[in-house]
This record gives sequence, C-alpha cells and structure tokens, in this order.
Amino acid sequence: MSSAAAMPTLELVCKRLLSDSAWFMKCLVGAVLILVPVAHFWACGYLYELFKRARRGEPLELPEWEDWGRLFYNGVPVFVIFLVFTVAPLAVTWVLTRPLYMLGAGWFSYMPMMPVLLGCFPVTAASIYLYQKREDYRDAFRPWLLLRMVRAVGLPLVVPTLALVGLLVTGLPLLPFVFFAGAALLGATYLSMFHHVETALRGATRRG
Repeated sequence: MSSAAAMPTLELVCKRLLSDSAWFMKCLVGAVLILVPVAHFWACGYLYELFKRARRGEPLELPEWEDWGRLFYNGVPVFVIFLVFTVAPLAVTWVLTRPLYMLGAGWFSYMPMMPVLLGCFPVTAASIYLYQKREDYRDAFRPWLLLRMVRAVGLPLVVPTLALVGLLVTGLPLLPFVFFAGAALLGATYLSMFHHVETALRGATRRG
C-alpha cells in the first residue's frame, strides 16, 4: 500500500483476508493451538507471519500453516509483547476495580478498564511492528515511540479496537476461535495502518 493510497480500513483488510476460501480452517487450527500450553507459540508465530506481511505492505492473505519451527520461534516474542502490553495492564486495572465491584457498582466498576482496553491493543500492535524491524526486543519496548506511533495514526485505530472488543464480548461461547480470528483481522489492520503512516511520512520527508 503506497503513501498515495487511502488509509487501510478494517473493512478492506477483512475483505482481503476472508476472500481466502480456507480462512475458517486456518483460523480454526490457530484457535485449537492457542488453547494448548506451549502449542500456543505456534499460533502466535502464525500471527507474526501475517503481521509481517502487513508491516511490509505486501498483499494481505492468510499464510499457510508450514515451517513449524519458524512459527514456534517467532511466536515467542509475540506472546511476550502480548503479555506486557495487553495482559499485564488489563490485569492490574482489573485488580484496581475490585473495590468498586465490592461496593456494589456492578458493571459500572469496569468502566475504568475501558481506556486501558482501547489503548492496549494498538500499543501491542505497534510494539510488534517495531520488533519486526530488526527482531530486537529493545525496539519493541520503547514507550514514547509506541505512543507517538499510536498518535500518528490517531482516530482510525478506534474502529478496529471497538470491533475487537465487540467480537470478544459477543463471541464468548466461541472465545478461542473469535480471539484468534479477531487477532488476525484486527492485528493486520493495525499494522497496515502503521505501515501506511510510516510510508507517508517517509515520502513527505523525501519531498521536503
């Protein structure tokens, strides 16, 4: 996607990825693997391959399940980044909301989690984007750069984020499948957006 192209949208990314007639089976494999300890690294590695295509601006399509050694190796950093930027913030915020729940606030006690929920997914995607540049953990954990990346894209990140939250909430009975498919679709959208903005900024710098 060139800098002259429009900002990638969730609708466009979903249309491209779901045009694969085998998308359901590919996501089903990931959903099964993500449930199994250790095997979940293969699922994370599969997402890494998809995200790498989005990061490079390559045609978006779900990769095949192959080269399992590489998938396992690449799945480790994805899982670590997910733990740091998604699981940890949500867990801490959830603990902090417990007093409100015990005071009878009910569902309103979860309101303080919303800003964290809206921010953690884009930041996680930005961290993976930076890591893939040199496959260096030091690149992935640069908080100010991550925030600048999220700010550079801005409001367009809200739509895929709300879509992912909605998918997770409405798809609870099928959570493993919804989680994996949602991570694939929304993660590819995030990284496509970051790639678009980075390419546009580089083009503007060259013209300047």
